[in-house]
Amino acid sequence: MSLQHIVDAANQLALEGKKPSMALIKSRLVQPATMRDIIETLKKWRFDPNAIVPPKNTPTTTSTDVANPTAVLITTAIASVREEIAPLRQEMNELKAEIAALKKALLTQ
Repeated sequence: MSLQHIVDAANQLALEGKKPSMALIKSRLVQPATMRDIIETLKKWRFDPNAIVPPKNTPTTTSTDVANPTAVLITTAIASVREEIAPLRQEMNELKAEIAALKKALLTQ
């Protein structure tokens, strides 16, 4: 199970100008999540809102998943795309850091 849906809820709240909290995030979640997962993910999100959260190793199936196979396919496709994008985001962050270091070096010359 991916915790990315918690990060997505926090990002949505932030875009609306609201400070993400446990209660607000829990009210926005479409997938069930434990309070522990919400707390840990919210802490990580506050440190780095653009971070990708790695999936948990506990697969779960809800009654909604069984009743709606299209939703399962969409969720699987989204998870696959997120996994493909994660290294690109990491590389982008590394390049941004390198650019910032180069700018700083130029300014100190």
